[in-house]
Amino acid sequence: MTSGWISPTIHIHAPDASLVEIVRRVCHDCSRRAYFTAIFTEWYGWDTTCLNCGRSWCDGEWMPLDFCRQSRQRSIDAAKRRWRNSRRKVNE
Repeated sequence: MTSGWISPTIHIHAPDASLVEIVRRVCHDCSRRAYFTAIFTEWYGWDTTCLNCGRSWCDGEWMPLDFCRQSRQRSIDAAKRRWRNSRRKVNE
Protein backbone atom coordinates (compact mmCIF):
# COMPACT_ATOMS: atom_id res chain seq x y z
CA MET A 1 0.00 0.00 0.00
CA THR A 2 1.15 3.46 -0.73
CA SER A 3 0.44 6.40 1.50
CA GLY A 4 0.05 8.80 -1.40
CA TRP A 5 3.34 10.53 -0.63
CA ILE A 6 5.61 11.04 -3.61
CA SER A 7 9.18 11.87 -2.77
CA PRO A 8 10.66 14.76 -4.77
CA THR A 9 13.66 14.13 -6.97
CA ILE A 10 16.62 16.37 -6.22
CA HIS A 11 19.25 16.95 -8.87
CA ILE A 12 22.45 18.78 -7.90
CA HIS A 13 24.50 20.05 -10.80
CA ALA A 14 28.23 20.10 -10.11
CA PRO A 15 30.18 20.52 -13.35
CA ASP A 16 33.76 19.34 -13.61
CA ALA A 17 36.57 21.88 -13.69
CA SER A 18 37.60 22.99 -17.16
CA LEU A 19 40.81 24.85 -16.16
CA VAL A 20 43.12 24.07 -13.25
CA GLU A 21 46.11 26.29 -12.45
CA ILE A 22 48.58 27.24 -9.75
CA VAL A 23 49.17 31.00 -9.80
CA ARG A 24 51.37 33.32 -7.76
CA ARG A 25 50.03 36.70 -6.63
CA VAL A 26 49.66 38.94 -3.59
CA CYS A 27 47.01 37.74 -1.12
CA HIS A 28 44.71 40.49 0.15
CA ASP A 29 44.20 38.67 3.46
CA CYS A 30 47.76 37.83 4.57
CA SER A 31 49.38 40.62 2.45
CA ARG A 32 52.10 38.28 1.19
CA ARG A 33 53.06 36.99 -2.22
CA ALA A 34 51.78 33.42 -2.22
CA TYR A 35 50.73 30.54 -4.43
CA PHE A 36 47.03 30.05 -5.14
CA THR A 37 45.09 27.12 -6.50
CA ALA A 38 42.83 28.45 -9.25
CA ILE A 39 40.04 26.22 -10.55
CA PHE A 40 37.60 27.39 -13.22
CA THR A 41 34.17 25.77 -13.49
CA GLU A 42 31.62 26.78 -16.08
CA TRP A 43 28.68 28.79 -14.71
CA TYR A 44 30.49 29.36 -11.38
CA GLY A 45 33.71 31.06 -12.45
CA TRP A 46 37.08 30.99 -10.69
CA ASP A 47 37.56 29.42 -7.28
CA THR A 48 40.91 30.49 -5.81
CA THR A 49 42.50 29.64 -2.46
CA CYS A 50 45.67 31.07 -0.96
CA LEU A 51 48.03 28.25 -0.02
CA ASN A 52 49.68 30.45 2.60
CA CYS A 53 46.72 31.57 4.75
CA GLY A 54 43.82 29.42 3.47
CA ARG A 55 41.55 32.30 2.44
CA SER A 56 39.25 31.53 -0.52
CA TRP A 57 37.55 33.60 -3.19
CA CYS A 58 34.70 32.34 -5.35
CA ASP A 59 34.54 34.25 -8.65
CA GLY A 60 36.12 37.26 -6.95
CA GLU A 61 33.88 37.16 -3.87
CA TRP A 62 35.64 36.76 -0.52
CA MET A 63 34.52 33.56 1.24
CA PRO A 64 34.42 33.35 5.05
CA LEU A 65 36.38 30.73 6.96
CA ASP A 66 34.76 28.42 9.50
CA PHE A 67 34.95 29.69 13.06
CA CYS A 68 36.89 26.78 14.56
CA ARG A 69 40.43 25.73 15.25
CA GLN A 70 42.68 24.93 12.31
CA SER A 71 40.11 26.15 9.78
CA ARG A 72 42.87 27.78 7.71
CA GLN A 73 44.90 24.56 7.55
CA ARG A 74 41.75 22.60 6.62
CA SER A 75 41.03 25.10 3.86
CA ILE A 76 44.58 24.72 2.50
CA ASP A 77 44.34 20.91 2.63
CA ALA A 78 40.94 20.96 0.91
CA ALA A 79 42.27 23.25 -1.84
CA LYS A 80 45.23 20.95 -2.48
CA ARG A 81 42.95 17.90 -2.55
CA ARG A 82 40.51 19.62 -4.96
CA TRP A 83 43.41 20.66 -7.18
CA ARG A 84 44.77 17.11 -7.35
CA ASN A 85 41.34 15.60 -8.06
CA SER A 86 40.41 18.24 -10.65
CA ARG A 87 43.76 17.88 -12.37
CA ARG A 88 43.18 14.16 -12.82
CA LYS A 89 39.74 14.79 -14.39
CA VAL A 90 41.00 17.51 -16.74
CA ASN A 91 43.92 15.36 -17.94
CA GLU A 92 41.76 12.31 -18.68
